[in-house]
Parts: sequence; C-alpha cells; structure tokens
Amino acid sequence: MQPTTLKRYQTRARNFYQHRCGEADPSSAQICAALLACAGNYCPNSFSTLKNSLMNDQLARGNSDTATAIKKLINPVTAPNSKMPRKSKLKQIRKVPFEDFKALYKHLHAGGNLDEAASLVLTYWIGVRPCEMRTISVSGNQVKIIGGKKSAELHRGADRTLVIDKPKILKLIEWAAHRMSKCPRTNTAIRDRFRREARTLWSRRKQVPTLKSFRHQIGSILKASGESPETMAYIMGHQSTESISVYGDGRSGADRQSHLRPVEGLDLSKVRKPKNPPRYGAGRVIGRIEFPASTRGWLPGKSTAPNSRGS
Repeated sequence: MQPTTLKRYQTRARNFYQHRCGEADPSSAQICAALLACAGNYCPNSFSTLKNSLMNDQLARGNSDTATAIKKLINPVTAPNSKMPRKSKLKQIRKVPFEDFKALYKHLHAGGNLDEAASLVLTYWIGVRPCEMRTISVSGNQVKIIGGKKSAELHRGADRTLVIDKPKILKLIEWAAHRMSKCPRTNTAIRDRFRREARTLWSRRKQVPTLKSFRHQIGSILKASGESPETMAYIMGHQSTESISVYGDGRSGADRQSHLRPVEGLDLSKVRKPKNPPRYGAGRVIGRIEFPASTRGWLPGKSTAPNSRGS
C-alpha cells in the first residue's frame, strides 16, 4: 500500500472515531457498533471504503484483532433479506456547456475564490486531476503535466506533454498553473469550496457540476474527435486504454472541438491495452437468427418484393 493511501485511510478513520464514537481511541466493540449503526447513511461502495479505512488504520496501530473483527462485518443494508433502504449514488454530471464554464469562472473570480477559478481552468481546458494541478509547467505551446496516478511504489504514471496552439488558452492555463503551484490549501478544501460556490450560483438546480464533471467533458470531446484509444489515454493521463471507457460520452462532445494534442514524436507503446477481449461486443457469435420461409431469397433494396408478380 502506498504511504499516501494509508495516510488518507488514517485521516478518515480518525474523523470516524471522533464523530461516530466520541473518542480518539475507541474499543473494537465501539467501532463495530458505530459502523453498523451508520451503514444506512452510506452507499454500499462508500461503506466498503470506510470499512477498509478502519481496518487498515487498526492494522497500522497494531490492533490485528480489531482489524479482523471489522473485516468480518457484513453491511446490514446489502445483507441477504435485508429490509433497509439502499442509499443510491448521486448521478454525476458529465456534460457541461461552455456557457456554464464562463458563468462559474466569472462567479468564482467575483467572489475572490481564485484557487477554485484556477482549478476550473485547468480541469476545463486540459482535464487534469486535482492532485496534478500543482506541478504543471508551460513552455511555449507545450503544457507538461506530472501524472498523479501511481501504479507502483516510486513510479509515477501517465506523465504527459500536451500541445495547445491557442495563445489565449495557453495564457489562461499558465496563470492557473502558477496560481496552483503557490497554493497552500488542500485539494479537499478547494473541492468543497468549489461545490458550495456552484450551488450558490445555481441554487435552483438539483445537481451542479463538480471539477470531475469537466474532466468527463474532456473525455467526451476526445471520444468525438476520432483520436486513437492510445492517444486519448495519453491525453487523459491514463496508463491503459480501458480507463477512458468510464469518462464522458462521444455524443456529449460532438459539438465541441478539442484543442489538445500530444507532443510530436511521442511513443505510445507504453500505453497498456486490454489483455482479454470485452465480454460483450463485436466479434462474438451470440446465436443464429432464423427468418420465416416467406422472406428467404429477398433482401431489402432489391427491385422485387416478397411474393411480387409480373413486372
């Protein structure tokens, strides 16, 4: 496990102990009881993440028995024959019009939320993750990004250099990158403020875009652009061509133009491709279709229709 991952687990566990158990070092029984009591407040995936955080925190503290007890817990919401209602996961916004970007950018600037405005610029134009925003550099028409995803210890993945030929966009990205390189605030604090300001701007909307919504929009634009899977993976900062499948929808980017392209002479051979073919899709024979005898020998588009006579 990466040290940063364990640190996130421990932070979440400390918050759980304080707010759910009422003390900093609760017993095994207290942790298990509190976790089961609040299960209905979480989506199944979120409950599993919380449970995993508590288990790893207890292992790090040397409490293997407590970690084992937490691991054996079954979510009462998803248990067999459970009558408890399951909390649904909020649907993410994956398409954001350019007008919304402009309105939100102006709103953040007017309120003095410049860190949030800079994050919006970097996500909207180059689709970077929040953890990648502080190491971006601009040189000429090239934007260099250090990948924030790690596949192995001490190995950073998905570093990339993108080319943008629009001077106005480059100038905006350069300002935002410089702003974020000096920002002392945490990514969580920026994301939370971003959500609050978006809700303030669009108070009548049931859902408002988040920073990830704009990354989804980049994925949609790339899918509609006709780029190769390897190129899309490189631009998005993915190590595999499979990852782009969860980002955006080509239909949502059909009316937008991509301003991103990889640097010339790029070697895309390091981008992984799926080892196994997709479970469903083209190339699989799934059955045989039988047509009624009356339709055999006739194909749409021919001049004669079934059972036609004479000329």
